[in-house]
Amino acid sequence: MEEEFKIIINMNDEMFNIFQKSLEKEKYEIVEKEEKILFVKKSNSVLTDKQKAIVLSIARKQKVEGTLFVDITSAVQYLIKILEEKIKNDGKFSWRMRQAFLKAMLGKDRK
Repeated sequence: MEEEFKIIINMNDEMFNIFQKSLEKEKYEIVEKEEKILFVKKSNSVLTDKQKAIVLSIARKQKVEGTLFVDITSAVQYLIKILEEKIKNDGKFSWRMRQAFLKAMLGKDRK
């Protein structure tokens, strides 16, 4: 199975209800759901609570208008590979996350 990790930002409850069936059909598993953030995966990898928390903390800081779909697969794969004690101070992971958000925002603007 090909691994995929995505974050959907500014998704309200109505949109979540609409997308939930589609996500289940595409075999996505909901990792975390917060007020306006949905973190989903299509993977057998198990994320620790610390890994989930750091992904969501970076997602919360993003300022976006409208709903944004962000593919964070490469960033999360990197996060899984690094040692647990290095997670907090790892600049490469933060950089990868910011790049994923920037790419998603630019892609949205082009459409």
